Parts: sequence; C-alpha cells; structure tokens
Amino acid sequence: MDIVNSKELQMEFVVYHKASTQILKVFNSKASAKRSATCMNRNAGDVYYTYADRETYERRVVTRKTVKNLMTGQDIVIDSNTPLCCDPSSERFWSM
Repeated sequence: MDIVNSKELQMEFVVYHKASTQILKVFNSKASAKRSATCMNRNAGDVYYTYADRETYERRVVTRKTVKNLMTGQDIVIDSNTPLCCDPSSERFWSM
C-alpha cells in the first residue's frame, strides 16, 4: 500500500449541497463519496451535490460569520450554513 492510499484511509469525506453547504452524508473513502454524489445528482437531474474531504470542506467551503446574540447582546461566531432555528441571533432560536 502506498502512502497516498494509507493517508486516504484515515480521511473522512463529506457529500454536501452546493448552495446551502449542508453536509448530507459522511464517508470513509473518496470513492464512496464520489459515487454517492454522482447518484444524488443523477436523481436530482442537475449538479446540486458535490464531495470533499473534511479538512477542505471546513477550510474552504464553510465560512464563519459574526452575529449578535439576541438575549445577551454579545457577538458570537457561527458557521455560515447554520440553520435559523440554531442561530442565537434569531427569534426562532429563542422561542423554541
């Protein structure tokens, strides 16, 4: 087994929606992630889904944003793809 393959075995690959950047599935191999994204795109009829290793996803795909906590007024940093129901700067978060 060469070094690239042994390194790939330790990596985690994610399939995510391109527009929302929400992770849909997590795999241990690149081939599984690629196959899943291909099938999901075929079923959707267009290219909505793609895959990346976890490190690349967290470094390049998901950005961070600063929001103000609605109750305390403090600034907090959250992922850009955080749903509104999990965002402390929204009324929906505090009314659930």
